[in-house]
Amino acid sequence: MAEGKPNSKPALQKPPGYRDPQAPPPTVPKPPPRRRPLPPSFRLPGKALPRRHRSRRSFCCRFCCWASAVVLALAALIAVAAGLTYLWFQPRFPSFRLELLNATRLRVTSRPDGTFLDAATAVGILISNPNGKIILDYGDGEARVRVVDDDGDVDVGVAKVAGFEQARRNRTVVRFWTAAKSVAVDEIAGGRIQAGFRSKEVKLGLSLRTRVGLRVGDASTGKVPIRVGCGPVSLKQGVSHGTLPSCRFYLFRWINLH
Repeated sequence: MAEGKPNSKPALQKPPGYRDPQAPPPTVPKPPPRRRPLPPSFRLPGKALPRRHRSRRSFCCRFCCWASAVVLALAALIAVAAGLTYLWFQPRFPSFRLELLNATRLRVTSRPDGTFLDAATAVGILISNPNGKIILDYGDGEARVRVVDDDGDVDVGVAKVAGFEQARRNRTVVRFWTAAKSVAVDEIAGGRIQAGFRSKEVKLGLSLRTRVGLRVGDASTGKVPIRVGCGPVSLKQGVSHGTLPSCRFYLFRWINLH
């Protein structure tokens, strides 16, 4: 006799997270009631109400905005003041021109140990202040005279130039003398220098380094370094009492202004 098969089916497993649609909705717990601050009469004396802390980022942004506005306002005021000052005083740079450049002695001597040069020069520089409201204040300076040669310049003397004040719309001639002894030179260059001295064709150059400042009334500015370069000028041209060429003027010793 054959055995009968069971008719019952196995129960299906419910998937994870299954929710019976006929089941009542779950109850959500209510948040606790918010605690209200006590009135002033119930607070302890000396205890302040809690304050909200301001954002540090917003404070930094406001501070940067105010600082930028102040800096821009100051820059605008300075620019306006500088423009008005320039229009009122109309400052102009001084001019420099050679008045005299003469070599009173250029002697070349040949010795067993080499060729040497002895020199003495006289220099005059015409300095003009074109400003009608500004006084120029020059500091102590140093001047160098050189012989210009194809094989290289030869220094023939250094002189100290004393500082001075130059009045408005004034022209001043600054004079000084230089001397050099036993300056070693090449034998061929020494021969050219000696021949050029006899024919007055030898060329001389000048370099002046000093400092200059501005003064208006009791107010004055600091002095800035300048460099003046003159030449090359032939000896014949330097003592002709004619119009010598203007000198080059360098502000801060390297900005060419003339």
